[in-house]
Amino acid sequence: MCWPPSRCTSSHRTLLQCVLGCVMCLFAQTADGQDGVSGIQSSSDHGPEIYGAIYVLGSLAKNRNLNLGGEELPSTTVRNGAGGGFRAGVFPAFTGYIVGIQAESFGLGHEVNAPASMGSSGIQSGRGTLLAWTTMVSLLVQYPGRVLKPYIGIGAGWSSSFLVDATLTKGAMTQTGTLWDTSLALQYVAGLRTYVTESLFVFGEYKYFASRYQWSGSLEPSLDFRAHIVAIGVGLSF
Repeated sequence: MCWPPSRCTSSHRTLLQCVLGCVMCLFAQTADGQDGVSGIQSSSDHGPEIYGAIYVLGSLAKNRNLNLGGEELPSTTVRNGAGGGFRAGVFPAFTGYIVGIQAESFGLGHEVNAPASMGSSGIQSGRGTLLAWTTMVSLLVQYPGRVLKPYIGIGAGWSSSFLVDATLTKGAMTQTGTLWDTSLALQYVAGLRTYVTESLFVFGEYKYFASRYQWSGSLEPSLDFRAHIVAIGVGLSF
């Protein structure tokens, strides 16, 4: 037991102050090093995250019937295709590198074939090579990791489509040649960027793509195009 009481109180107060000082110092050091330990990108690192990339893609198209003059051609097949593209995006620092915008352009190709069938105007059929070049702008949300950056997003844009070497028949009417159209396009995306170095990354991505192509001509052909797209690529961050 301490005596006198005033000395005991003074010594306890000094010890408490020392302990509190050590705890505050340790807490401050822990907070300073938290970003590096957690692997999360800090907005204090630098300015906005800007990146560019190129990629190849495979497209698994859903079989939707070709339409001639408002009448569907049954058993239309859209063969799986391939393509490629490029993109650029930015994640501003003020969002904590979580929300960003991406612009991209990509091309793909598919063979379209609608076998002969009986329609309201007689025998009908159609075939051609679908080539499409699409430009999209997407809103992305990512996990701002330093090595792994999974992301999801939604995008909209314009798709310019060409039905090359088209041969379309509906009864006594025939339309041939190359058809062209520009239509609204939508997509949903999910992917993962993996950083090999501080600036070099590879990525894999899935997207669901949709556009309704309506070509001009006497038969007014159209195709409600839907596809599951898988892309892999490489890029740089700045």
